[in-house]
Amino acid sequence: MKKFCVFLASIGKGLLKPFFPVKVYGNRKIPVKKSIIVANHVSGWDPIIFTLATKGITPFVYKAEFRKSAFLRWVFDGLDCVPVRRGDVDMNATKSILRLLKNDKPIAMFPEGTRNPNVDCLQEFRTGAALFALRQHAPIRPYYIWDKTKCLRRNYIIIGDEFTLEEFYDRPIDKDTLAEATAVIKQKVDELRLELNSILAEKGVKRRKRTKKEIEATRAYNSRQQNLAKRLGEQQTENEIANTSPEPSGDAAGQTAANVSCAAQNVDETATGEIAQTKIAESAFVATNTDSAGNTDK
Repeated sequence: MKKFCVFLASIGKGLLKPFFPVKVYGNRKIPVKKSIIVANHVSGWDPIIFTLATKGITPFVYKAEFRKSAFLRWVFDGLDCVPVRRGDVDMNATKSILRLLKNDKPIAMFPEGTRNPNVDCLQEFRTGAALFALRQHAPIRPYYIWDKTKCLRRNYIIIGDEFTLEEFYDRPIDKDTLAEATAVIKQKVDELRLELNSILAEKGVKRRKRTKKEIEATRAYNSRQQNLAKRLGEQQTENEIANTSPEPSGDAAGQTAANVSCAAQNVDETATGEIAQTKIAESAFVATNTDSAGNTDK
């Protein structure tokens, strides 16, 4: 069944290419080995663009809602793609990803966890990719998708060089280690964002005109991030007063909208879902020491 699903996916790639033209910068060939591919998330079409931009078929993480379709469920299972229940502790997804890596296979994921309407900066990355990379000593290959994916319009993607988190291999996999390792991953993707922006600016490529719905979504998103940044600034001021430290010389409100939005990313996860993320991290730690049969690694 797996070979037939790969065959169907290959045919699908050929049929979709005329509708989703992709210009790729970097090495398109992904070695069939243990590795983690990470990319930003700007559209529900991102998995298609990712697949069209690379040679071969790479398993990826997708939201479990797609399993309602019997056909998609059959194809995704045949391609070893991993469904994830968002907002829930998904032990099955964790075990499936670890199993793929243990079997020397790649897996692609979107660490932002949800689509980002703000193309000026990245959302905060979840720690899952770092956890799997550290647990399995798996190399990471970063991708950056430029602007929201659209049909019948040229899309752009840049592929970075493979790297490892070996500087963290000797450290215990705790909250601080995961945070630092995740920051490294995010920085690699952000460097690709700046590089691709520079390349396309030199070529005179302009971003497409935003739809009214997208403008409203971006405006609401930026407003939410500004409120979070303001709350963080107030909290920092209270802490400084309590510690009899001098008040800050500047005000977060004086920053540009893009800078405020990017700064707010650092508190978004804590302000909106710290409890859920803690549970997911705990479940992942359990899963890394337990195989699918319930046996504990020695």
